[in-house]
Amino acid sequence: VITVPAYFDDAQRQATKDAARAAGLNVLRLLNEPTAAAVAYGLDTANEGVYVVYDLGGGTFDVSILRLTRGVFEVLATNGDAQLGGDDVDQALVDWFCALDTNFTWAPADAGALRAAARAAKEALSDVELTTLRCVRSADGASQSAQLGRDEFDRLVQPLVDRSLGPVKRALRDAGLKAAEVDGVVLVGGSTRLLQVRRAVAQLF
Repeated sequence: VITVPAYFDDAQRQATKDAARAAGLNVLRLLNEPTAAAVAYGLDTANEGVYVVYDLGGGTFDVSILRLTRGVFEVLATNGDAQLGGDDVDQALVDWFCALDTNFTWAPADAGALRAAARAAKEALSDVELTTLRCVRSADGASQSAQLGRDEFDRLVQPLVDRSLGPVKRALRDAGLKAAEVDGVVLVGGSTRLLQVRRAVAQLF
């Protein structure tokens, strides 16, 4: 059983099957990713109703609205942003960090280390109120560090979190539903561990 994005058309689904068979796999069926997420969270044994799968990964964002009836999922609407994910949060932190001291210049070779430092700070702020973002310059071993608090982090990533809510609202509109008519929300993807994301989704629903 292979999962595919819900927005895949027939040609993309067929290409996936062909690739799997070429690799020697016996394809039983293709399953939409939001449906697979819902099954993984046990929703197929839950009460019947309407569920939203909010999937924010490293590089893409997808939202799907599913109706569960007698153990069968029907996809009512999908939407998303193929250019939105945790990588954008990391980049926002890198941009902030590099702008703190314009006399301290970073080279393209430092990009990976900067992103790794930003990611570590982002993850730390899920557990603590204040953390230190520190990175070493590859050319000469000089380092720069800065304190980052949860409030400043919230300010930096809020535009990205708000951007994710647009596709959610469009999917609701396409499904002809109001937020109050949704019975549950499943958060999928590492970036949904961000407290701001959880707070924004909770407020919307």
